[in-house]
Amino acid sequence: MSEKSAYRIPVLIASSLKPAKDTRAWGKLALSLRETGLYRLNFMGFSQLPLENCEDENFYSSNSTTRSTWGRIYSQLKFAKILLKLRPKILIVCTYEYLPIASLFKEILGYRLVYDVQENYVKNLDLNPELSTAKKVRVGKMIKRMERVKGIDLFLLAENCYTEEMPEKAPFLILENRYAGPTKRVSPLKFTRQKGYSFLISGTLTPAFGTLDAVHWFKEILKEFPKSILKIIGHCPLESFRVQLLEACKNTPQILLNSAPFPIPHEEIIASYSGVDFAVLPYQNKEAIKNKMPTKLFESAALGVPVLIGVNPKWLDFLAPFSGGFPIDFLDLAHASQQFFDALEQEYFTQFPGDPVLWKSQHEDFIQAISSL
Repeated sequence: MSEKSAYRIPVLIASSLKPAKDTRAWGKLALSLRETGLYRLNFMGFSQLPLENCEDENFYSSNSTTRSTWGRIYSQLKFAKILLKLRPKILIVCTYEYLPIASLFKEILGYRLVYDVQENYVKNLDLNPELSTAKKVRVGKMIKRMERVKGIDLFLLAENCYTEEMPEKAPFLILENRYAGPTKRVSPLKFTRQKGYSFLISGTLTPAFGTLDAVHWFKEILKEFPKSILKIIGHCPLESFRVQLLEACKNTPQILLNSAPFPIPHEEIIASYSGVDFAVLPYQNKEAIKNKMPTKLFESAALGVPVLIGVNPKWLDFLAPFSGGFPIDFLDLAHASQQFFDALEQEYFTQFPGDPVLWKSQHEDFIQAISSL
């Protein structure tokens, strides 16, 4: 540790469900804290590979996977050990699993406790087809108990809709998953007719996120545009669905599938946008999804890639000011080609989206909230 870093305020950002170098925790929250030069940053999350520390940033592994129940229980002990070792002044917890221990040790160590609410975990249970109704109820009650612990000084809400869905989480600051990285300014974009176009599906791959619906839709597009390519890259948390997805893609060489049972590094996701004509966001109109703002909306806007997205007024209102995308009914296969023809007639990015899609537009609010603690 450098002499300079010894005088910085120690911060621990911890999660058992997210990677140690999580897109939001490490790539956004820490980005803002790092820029102030006031904090010594420590991160805890799962990692399959050894983690390398660097000046003023230390990494600790909670587990090598999120699929092992015993591993997740053991990570609680690791978390307690790291708290006693680091004795942070600010603790940012990014998963409900660590809240009980965080609340207990706050009395001993005297840190300020922040809960980064990245998901409505109870609502998200409805998106998992492998859970029985009884298990959803049981797990939902457990999550609610963990999230009601005492001593949380600030809630960071990743979605505006969480203020209505979880009104008990106060005081709060809304920090959307806006894009943090180099942007790409594009001129107004108009497509010419050709025999093929390139499409991208990235991020989490699940039934509720419409991944399989988009595969079937793309196969219809191939009938009119046979030289088209669909790139699919992302984390597929349900192994049964991963098998189903592999089966759906295996006889279509125009589909390039890169699915993994663990999160793919975010830099690979961002790199996959290069040279793509359209980002495809085929989300189903589920209650747990429809009021949220997908991270990919912000990424596509900042990188100058028009999106084909399910019909959702909230998302279309976001895209409208800069003509960032076009609505597609991915379940209407009979009119797939006609809808895509209509999309090709549009002009995209008639103006630059601007700061509202970027993380830096929230930077000052976040820093001020942390400083006030």
